[in-house]
Amino acid sequence: MSFSFFVLIIAPPVAGVLLGYLSGGRLSGFRTVRVRALWLVWLAAAVQFAQYYVPGVRHLVEDRAGLPMLAPVFAIVFAWLAVNLRNWPGAIRVAGVAIVLGAAMNALVIGLNGRMPYDPAAAVAVGSAPDAEGPKNAPAGDRTRLASLGDVIEVPVLRKVASPGDVLISGGTVALVVLAMRRARRDDEKPAPAVVPITA
Repeated sequence: MSFSFFVLIIAPPVAGVLLGYLSGGRLSGFRTVRVRALWLVWLAAAVQFAQYYVPGVRHLVEDRAGLPMLAPVFAIVFAWLAVNLRNWPGAIRVAGVAIVLGAAMNALVIGLNGRMPYDPAAAVAVGSAPDAEGPKNAPAGDRTRLASLGDVIEVPVLRKVASPGDVLISGGTVALVVLAMRRARRDDEKPAPAVVPITA
């Protein structure tokens, strides 16, 4: 499993659920938030998963279509958020906008450079090679565009580097889950409607 898959798809929802329960929320809070086209989220996860475990997928997208592999993933997430954002409560909508902004930042720097650039010094600081290249990442150099949007944030615990966009996506997802779960708590705290006795 890649670091990007873990950071963007797996860890944030799990962390959000844990924090949601710790803050007194419950999963039933999602019933108060209208979520449409959830299948798009699963499709994005499936596409991201397929690039590592289904032979030929990366070749089809990157070589034949000429697109970065993350492009269809971001496009699907954008579509899902576009369908849902206008129907969500204010605070949850802000969390959704953070996710959109983070994904847009990642998509922009990948689109300009073909791959996600990373800071060699940050890579060395977390114990990685400063000059390793792969199908998704390359060290930033003099010709790198918007290098500050690349993987420049050290994550020593995971021995990886992340991008500002990753931080926004992960933070927005955690916040969205927590805020949705806490809506169940607010509903429980609402006073019950007064019962007026009926007299003859």
